[in-house]
Order: sequence, then structure tokens, then C-alpha cells
Amino acid sequence: MTQHIVDPEEIQRRIQALARKAGEHGIDALVILDPGNVYYTSGFRTTLHSRFTAVAMRAGSPENAVLVVPSVDKRLALEPIWYPSLLEHTEIYYEGAAEDGPLVNAPEKILGTVIKNGDVIGIDLATASYGEVGMVLKAFPDSEIRDASELLHDVRRIKTAPELAALTRANEIAVAALKRVPELLYTGMTETELASSLDEFARSESSDGFAYPTLIGFGPKSLAPHAPPTGLQLHPQSIVTIAFGPMIHGYCADIVRTFYYGTPPESAVEHAANCVQVQAAALEQVKPGALAGSLMQAAHRKIHEFYPDAPLAGRAGHSLGLTIHETPSLTPDNDLPLEIDMVLAVEPGATPFQMEGIGLYRHCDIVRVTENGYELLTDMDRGLLTVDVRER
Repeated sequence: MTQHIVDPEEIQRRIQALARKAGEHGIDALVILDPGNVYYTSGFRTTLHSRFTAVAMRAGSPENAVLVVPSVDKRLALEPIWYPSLLEHTEIYYEGAAEDGPLVNAPEKILGTVIKNGDVIGIDLATASYGEVGMVLKAFPDSEIRDASELLHDVRRIKTAPELAALTRANEIAVAALKRVPELLYTGMTETELASSLDEFARSESSDGFAYPTLIGFGPKSLAPHAPPTGLQLHPQSIVTIAFGPMIHGYCADIVRTFYYGTPPESAVEHAANCVQVQAAALEQVKPGALAGSLMQAAHRKIHEFYPDAPLAGRAGHSLGLTIHETPSLTPDNDLPLEIDMVLAVEPGATPFQMEGIGLYRHCDIVRVTENGYELLTDMDRGLLTVDVRER
């Protein structure tokens, strides 16, 4: 049964907006390859994208946009199984058919109904594979390729009401899962056991995927913030850092919280309290018209109050939606103004929060930019969360 939260009219609105931007940048046609962008512009969603899949469209006739799908995904694209295509034109190609046979043998033939050799072709190069781009270049050797990644982020940046509802629900599930952590932890538990429990809970709440593999760090291992869960066992007097990103309708949550299993050392308590204030300084900047860079600038000022000699941190966070990292990136030099219904992950960090021999204190919260400031989508204690030691 189809899961869509949008209709064909909304897809056409997105396509039209993208076409206008493409035309303004001198792009004749687009070949959209990123799975999130394909979903956004066609309604078609899959979790594999193991073969060439694209939305092709001309800037001058966006209503004729076509979804190009391999035969292995024919039913998924055309039948109300999960998230089928909402475009009027969906074409299936078949690999391995004879040249003189009745089947389309390659996606180039379908692209040729939309793309003209010599076009300026926009491709979302930030995530496109070398092979995909190479195929387009080979099919249209006289064409110029331009990066259209930012154009697609531009049209995705402001979230609609259905998108906001999906983002809100995804983050509600993330919060509910992490609130269960104190009752889950026990001496000897492995990181993979904890990750499995969180993932299972999210699935039970109708999460239809994850923005990234659930990240768990016990003790000093948490100093590598993107390390996956392992068989490492939990021992008393250990920091526990969790990054969790369940999805609803393909829209991401991204919450990070830090627990302490046992009685935390004074240094951990102090750094955690400082980190909360650093994040609060960044959050104070969130309002329409504020520059994206102002969040990290405010965080820098607060960091230097606590740690005058600390090196500058990179960014205060990022936007998110269908993917975990969208624009704007909250780097201190970003002069893009914030707008109502942008959704941001706010997570400024600093070197002192990396406590050698103890672990990493970090947290991340999701906010929606509102008329007067922001709405917090991850309503959960942001301090260091202590958990009593217990046996299984």
C-alpha cells in the first residue's frame, strides 16, 4: 500500500521550482541521481538504488519529467507497494536485452528522449557516482556537465507541513527511544545489544529506515564519534554516547545524548555543563533572518569563555530532511539567512569535550525555525545523564 505524504500536484510544484532555478543558472536539462533527490522530485523511493535510477527533465518543459527505473524495480515504481512514482512519465529499462529485441537495453535510450547532445546538463554531483556521470557523458559527448547539487538543496530547504510532520514524528521516536536507555543499560551489555534494542523500538513505532547506522560508544571508544557499535561490553564508570536517527517517510531524526554509567568524575560533569551552555548560545541565534554562520560564531564566543586556548571548532551543525546533511551547513562563514520552516541539527563541539581516558561528551538537537525563534523537536534533558550501575 502506498505510503505517500504528498500528491502528484506537490511533486509538480517541486519540479517547476527546480526548473526555474535550473533555467536561471543556464542549465538546459537535469539528470537527478541522488536517492533523496529522486524521491523528492518523483515520489519514488527505494532503499537499494543498486542500478542506475534517475529523474530526467528539461528546464523548459518540467511537466515532461521522466523517472528512469531498472526492471528490477518495475513493480516498486509502478504499483502501490511502498512509495511508487507520482510522475506521469515512468520508463523501465532492461539490462542484457538483445540490441534488436523488443526491450530497452540501457537507460541511455530513455535519457535520449529528454536530453539533447550539446545540452548543459545539471547533475547532483555531490553524491553521483563516477560510473553514472561517465555514462551520461558517453551518451551525450558534446554536452557540458554542471553541478546541480545546490539547486536541489535550495528547493528542499524550506519544509512543507507534511515534511515537518514526518520530521517531528521521527524525532519523537528518537527521543522516546533514548529515554529508555537508563532501563536498558546493565554491566556486561554490548554496544551492539544496545543498538539493537534502540533500533527494534524505532521499528515498533513504524520507523521505515535510519538516517545512519545507530552509533554507540562506551568509554574511551566514544572519542571516535562515528564508530559503529561493536561487541565492547559496558563496565561501571563508563561514558555512553549515542547518536540515533530513525526515519519516518524517509525524513530523518538526529539526536545525540551522553549518559554516564555510574558516578561521573567532576571533570565530565563540568565539561558537560559547559557544552550545554555552548549549545544554548548557538540556539539563541536561531530566528528568521539570522545568518547560518551566527550560530557557530556565538558558540565560539562561549567556548572561549570556558576554554580561552581552545582551537576553533568547525561548525555548529547542519540542516536535515531527507538526508542527514543538507544545507545550510552551520559554518561560521555561512551568510545564508535562516528562514521559517528550515530544520536544523544544532551540535557545536569543542576540543575540551574530548576527555582522554573517559570519552566524548556530545549532544545534538533538532529545531524548526519559527516566526519568533525556534521549536525544539528533540525535547529531552541536554545535560550529562547519569545511570545507576546494575546487573542484568
